[in-house]
Amino acid sequence: MINIVSRLTLLIGLVLFISWSNQETPEEIIVTDDNFKKIISKGFFIIEFTSEWQETTLDSVVFEGIEGYNDCGIIIVMSKNVKSIVKKLRIRNYPSVALFHNGTKKEIWKADMGGHIEITNKAIKKAIDNVLAGDIF
Repeated sequence: MINIVSRLTLLIGLVLFISWSNQETPEEIIVTDDNFKKIISKGFFIIEFTSEWQETTLDSVVFEGIEGYNDCGIIIVMSKNVKSIVKKLRIRNYPSVALFHNGTKKEIWKADMGGHIEITNKAIKKAIDNVLAGDIF
């Protein structure tokens, strides 16, 4: 009886290990000027523009509940990799956040000179809802 239980336990452990080890890890994609439009072309995306020299970082609480809200994705982009996008959006201070829907900018929240940004997850959700409401009418 003990031998059967130990074999069954070993078998279950082996199956769990194999299924866990076969899970694909998400591939990290470096966003550049060349692939930016293609990446954000379908659905909602929150883009956080950062810089290696920024004075402050964005509080992670801001993005709580955003990932997956109406299939929204969150992407963190280094400004040095998307210079033409940063120039087009006129982003001068970091961190700054932009909402895109199907490749089009819908809302942008820019940091002030001190790197502080007035943004909440409720404001982001409201902006997403407003875009969806505009699609209906």
